[in-house]
Amino acid sequence: SIASAFSSFAKMPTQKREKLNVVTVVKYALDIFTEDYITYSPGEKEILAELDKTQLIRIVTNLVKNAKQALEGVADKKIEVAVYEDVPNVYILISDNGKGIKEEDKARVFEPKFTTKSSGMGLGLPMVKNIVEAYGGTITFTSQIEKGTVFKIILPKK
Repeated sequence: SIASAFSSFAKMPTQKREKLNVVTVVKYALDIFTEDYITYSPGEKEILAELDKTQLIRIVTNLVKNAKQALEGVADKKIEVAVYEDVPNVYILISDNGKGIKEEDKARVFEPKFTTKSSGMGLGLPMVKNIVEAYGGTITFTSQIEKGTVFKIILPKK
């Protein structure tokens, strides 16, 4: 399974760009999570962009799953997902109030095979970064120990 995970990471599927409502697709991606501490704040009812639906769902689910894992042991768990646009881009922010990313790990979070978890192969964030950059977008984050992390994705709408 490790070999096939790395193989599928190496050959990301080609983008099937279609005009979609980012607000609806992100909501759909969040529907698999049942935790009541996950909130969603779309800036508008509709934000149209030409993106691959499957890849957009993968970005959101991966970052939310990581945020959930960062909340282990936190009493008042919070994950906030926000989507807004500032033409010509769409922004997706995923914030948590988890344990944060250590200073010495910050430079490595997007490296394949790097993980701080006992399970997992360290492919999630590198895959998300590959998808985002394939669109000419950017992914950045800010993090404070014991305060939380915010991932910010900027994707061109076309």
